[in-house]
Amino acid sequence: MDKIKKNDDFKIERTKAEINESSKRRFIPRYFKFDYFKATFKKEIIGGISTFLAMVYILSVEPSILKQAPSIKDSSVTMNEGGIFVATAISAFICTFIMGLFANLPIGVAPSMGLNAMFTFNIAHNGIGYEGALIATLISSIFFTILSITKLRTLLIQCIPHSMHLAFGVGIGFFIAYVGLTNIGWFETTGGIPSAQLSNFKLYYPGIIIGMVVLFGSIILFYKKFIAPVALMMLIGFIIAVILANTVNDSSSISASFNNSVWNGWSYDDFSGFGSNIKNAYSEFTNVNIWNKPVMYVSIFIFIILNFFDATGTLKTINIETNKITERNDELSNKSLIIDASSTVIGSVMGVSHMSAYVESCVGISQGARTGFSTLITSLFFLLSLALFPLFKMIPNSVSGAATVFIGTIMIKSITDIEWKKPEIGLGAFFSIIFMITTYSIANGIAVGMIAYTVGCISTKQVKKVPILVWLLDFIFIAYFIAYAFIQ
Repeated sequence: MDKIKKNDDFKIERTKAEINESSKRRFIPRYFKFDYFKATFKKEIIGGISTFLAMVYILSVEPSILKQAPSIKDSSVTMNEGGIFVATAISAFICTFIMGLFANLPIGVAPSMGLNAMFTFNIAHNGIGYEGALIATLISSIFFTILSITKLRTLLIQCIPHSMHLAFGVGIGFFIAYVGLTNIGWFETTGGIPSAQLSNFKLYYPGIIIGMVVLFGSIILFYKKFIAPVALMMLIGFIIAVILANTVNDSSSISASFNNSVWNGWSYDDFSGFGSNIKNAYSEFTNVNIWNKPVMYVSIFIFIILNFFDATGTLKTINIETNKITERNDELSNKSLIIDASSTVIGSVMGVSHMSAYVESCVGISQGARTGFSTLITSLFFLLSLALFPLFKMIPNSVSGAATVFIGTIMIKSITDIEWKKPEIGLGAFFSIIFMITTYSIANGIAVGMIAYTVGCISTKQVKKVPILVWLLDFIFIAYFIAYAFIQ
């Protein structure tokens, strides 16, 4: 009898455990609305991993750009690269996790391409160093979050024509492709800014060759429907670069192209730079040499405008692409806008440039990601990447640059959806795209593009078509260009 009772008790306990486990499984689909979005665990996990692999390049690109930002105390000292990597991984983990958990969207968040270039080349190099640039990032991010909470951001999204949103996304694509081609080694740079001149091929040809192999290989695999083609080609390019850097010791071209790919051991010593970057920056909060320069105040203003339209344009682009893939017509939720904005505050506190939603999230969506559960998977991989830091810091600029160019090619696909036959749209889109590339600034492109759009409406006798908020934007953009003169 006792034996039978024990067996019954065991069955009861097992049944309870199975019920609890089943309840947990049901909780996740219910919380993330699997039924509504027609999601499955398998597709969510595959989609989350795919999004991470599509975004993983930022772990090498962000440090490669921000490490060029000088200190206000000594221009020969720059931000610690290892610290930037740690900050990038942690901030991406936190912000992506929040986006998935509370906005329930399959969107990854990380430091924004374009804004990081602005941080380094247009702000830090203009007298306030990376310390002042990071403080300006924090202050502008707080204002940006307030604007998003008040729904002003939503109103501005609605008053700008759909085709202009597409043009912003296309312009950003061309811009980051330009950044990537420069990192591969194609163009000469002056103070970190690309010039319209080819580089020294004799010196940089190994990096250019490897970079183009990675780029074209990614494109081929992408159209062959491979999952995470960029990550795979980056791995191949990285392995080749490491072999060359560690075996060919007497070549100046190999050294110039792959100088950071030499193996120095499995060390995490550079992690200390995470704390030092933050400490060095915010210990200068009372430094009068930051606050007595007009560039500081102008930078805050420019960062607000730049972050507002860069992040908004990217989110809108993701929303458009997501609706295409899922055959839905969902509007951007205000919750996603607030989380996207607050992420910039988290990133600046961590020691990186402005954070933003990533258009690469569309890669995960194309692989089946539909809810925030896939985003949680993406965030966990960013956290795990910390363990692989010694390998990530060895990725040469030519390889990470190739990934950047590839993303640019993906982002310009919407160029055919722009209403070019409408004069006001054609003018606005053209000037938006061309100014982003030629001035090396996303903000400039958006500003000139919107002014050109208004001019187009005036020229075609469609003044009544221009919303009051667009007129207000035009005046703000004119003030922006006047203010910009003070940071040159």
